[in-house]
Amino acid sequence: MKQPLPPLLERTAAILGDSARLLLEIEDSIAPLLEQLFQTDSGIARANFRASVISLQKIDLLSQTLQDLSCWLDDLAAESRHQISGNLVPETAMTRLRLTELRQRLMGHTLSLHPEVRSEPLLF
Repeated sequence: MKQPLPPLLERTAAILGDSARLLLEIEDSIAPLLEQLFQTDSGIARANFRASVISLQKIDLLSQTLQDLSCWLDDLAAESRHQISGNLVPETAMTRLRLTELRQRLMGHTLSLHPEVRSEPLLF
């Protein structure tokens, strides 16, 4: 089954976008439950709540990464439709990327797969 590249990229982008939205729905469902669960004033509850917030932030980062990849593939598909030579310039498809680390990784810069937590989570 031979298919042109742009529709394959667009379908993959749609799947990644759907996955990002699903993760946000999961995060929105879990956050209030965690808040209710850890409303006690004990030190253990606060520590568990902090760990849970960090986990929620990881879900959010994963969702943002999936959404950025979705945008990137969508933009690559659009770029490939306009290319006659077949040579794509990936930077032109990165204008909508929000995550600098993802942009650097896509450009081939190796970064840690598990960056250390640099600060306490921000509660908002």
